[in-house]
Amino acid sequence: MIFLSQNGVSATSNAVIAVFLAALTALSIIGLIVCLCRFTDSDGQVKNTAVAFLLIFGAGFAVRLIFALCVRGYRNDYALFTGMFNHLKNYGLSGYYNGDASVVLYPTVYFIYLIFGGLSNVTGFSQYGLGTQFMIKLPLIIADLLAAFAVYKIAKRYFNKRVGLALCAFVCVCPIFFIGSSLWCTPITFTVMFACFGCYCLAQKKYIGTIALMTAAAFSSKEGIYLFPVTCVFCAYHFVKAIANIRRGKPQGVSILADDYRAAVTVPVGFIASLVGAYVLGLFAIASYSYNPFTYIYQFLLAPLVDWKYFTFNGLSVYAIFNQNGSVPSARFPSWLFVCIFIAIIVAVVCVVYFSKRNRATMVMLAAYALYTMQSYYPGSTAIGFQSVFIVLIAAYALVRDKRLLTVLFVSGIAYVINSVTTLGAAGYLNNLSDYNFGTEQILLTGAMSAVPIACSVVTVLAHLYFTVVTVSVGMTGQKKMLEHREGILPAIKEYFSVKRVR
Repeated sequence: MIFLSQNGVSATSNAVIAVFLAALTALSIIGLIVCLCRFTDSDGQVKNTAVAFLLIFGAGFAVRLIFALCVRGYRNDYALFTGMFNHLKNYGLSGYYNGDASVVLYPTVYFIYLIFGGLSNVTGFSQYGLGTQFMIKLPLIIADLLAAFAVYKIAKRYFNKRVGLALCAFVCVCPIFFIGSSLWCTPITFTVMFACFGCYCLAQKKYIGTIALMTAAAFSSKEGIYLFPVTCVFCAYHFVKAIANIRRGKPQGVSILADDYRAAVTVPVGFIASLVGAYVLGLFAIASYSYNPFTYIYQFLLAPLVDWKYFTFNGLSVYAIFNQNGSVPSARFPSWLFVCIFIAIIVAVVCVVYFSKRNRATMVMLAAYALYTMQSYYPGSTAIGFQSVFIVLIAAYALVRDKRLLTVLFVSGIAYVINSVTTLGAAGYLNNLSDYNFGTEQILLTGAMSAVPIACSVVTVLAHLYFTVVTVSVGMTGQKKMLEHREGILPAIKEYFSVKRVR
């Protein structure tokens, strides 16, 4: 594979990589189903957790590193990182942000790459194409593995340790989760990591941690802001509830930090701390934003919601189905109206479903649903945008345990792998050739190739409709379809596909 990736753009190299990814996706899905059926009723005890972690994370790191060195990535996204490295080398910290959030790294990612960019320049890695490629991909790989660890923490606490290790291994080796970091090279990987740890804090009602991590996710890529309506509803509800409890209980002194009251203190502290953190980050960008640190907050959080270059660009979106792939919205398109409508829809769905049972596990599922909805129906999606959905969806499964969530994950994940790999292959990017071999224009899937995003979008939109049914069923009625204990491959697969009543 390494030989093929270094010797030009060819159908052979594309086919080898595509077949390997397809096989690994199928095997990892089957392996997960078998492990979940076997461990679902287990006591969760593991004799040597350290060895298990070493094998799982070693395999995850190895498979990511192989693809990271064989495939440079989607050149437009890869250029964000090389541009930052070059700017750091030539100009230091001054003048990086230029007022256009689409051509620079988001602040959280920028500060992470200050370390690796500095190391790349100091050690001389930046003088070599493969060295720069390694230093760019390494933080993405680390972020991926940290997200897998967050999934383990969630599943261990709310399911059992063996299921936690199985889900962690699935995230480590399944291409659904590492295409963004190892092949595409997208900053969304950091959004995924922060969002997953944010969901872990949300499930434990750690409000400051939830707000801080979701804020970090929002300042990592535009997909992170899609989680904010869910975070605000959750925190606002518990804040109001805590205020009501304080009026009834009248706690004194430190007793106000008890579980029934602490949201009245920690929620405001979390939002204020996040605002202060955003302000501090903005101090590094004020030279580019008329010396107003809050201007850049608008540029990174709100402007991307209304400034779309396309309805969708090779994305898994309803707009692709209606042949709007690559279409540019007119100047009179009501973008702000779209923002308000989608915020109202997400908030309404979250409120109706969450307030039915007030279950924190449901809130993580709603976070995944919000991300999925925005990627499917909101303008501006790309082929890699769905990367933000899957890790939150697998975390939701660890909390809810409904096998229908796995169906949504598998179906949409396979469609995502096909579409993203096709996009990379059609552009000639499934290799690590130097950038001068390619033009600067993004490659739109047209002609016969346009059938791929259309077909995959049909699949993901249908999966979204099914996800809606599952969300209502679990969130409002509490009914679930859970896997039962089975031993062996065939019995496990039969159990997964069995039709049973919800319970």
